[in-house]
Amino acid sequence: MTSFWNWAVAAYGADGVAAQCLNLQDDHDQCVPLLLWAVWVGTNGGKLSAEAAEEGADMARSWSEAVVEPLRILRKRLRKPLSDIDDAARERIRAQVKSVELNSERELMTALEALSIIDFSEAKQNLTTLCTDNLVAAAKAWGPKVPRPQLISLIGTLSEGGFLEYTPAS
Repeated sequence: MTSFWNWAVAAYGADGVAAQCLNLQDDHDQCVPLLLWAVWVGTNGGKLSAEAAEEGADMARSWSEAVVEPLRILRKRLRKPLSDIDDAARERIRAQVKSVELNSERELMTALEALSIIDFSEAKQNLTTLCTDNLVAAAKAWGPKVPRPQLISLIGTLSEGGFLEYTPAS
């Protein structure tokens, strides 16, 4: 079984995935680590129950609100030049904030991977369907609006990139 972090880094780096994830995050208020976790669980033959999706969403929401979002806001503020501050200094600090933000997302992903409330009884279900169902369950647990067309598009892109392959736990 590939670790969630390694799978997510590879998947996120595939053509089109980052843009779709950022669209889901910025335009549809979704949590990218939570969504990727839902798909990764499916690639390992796990089906997220509503309860498991809610537990993952609660964990992600708590960590995101306390750590990830404040860092993201600061990083975005540092995109623009600040009067009387050297641009190189601003960019150095922005790079450091970006690194801490990424590390905070990695910690969230490690915590999500450790959740042991996944039902593996449906491992023989069609993998695309399983991953799509998990993705929708996670999006539904995260917020009231489920951007289904964007989620289905993400599943298609991940599938085209070879990231919807069954990798069962050993």
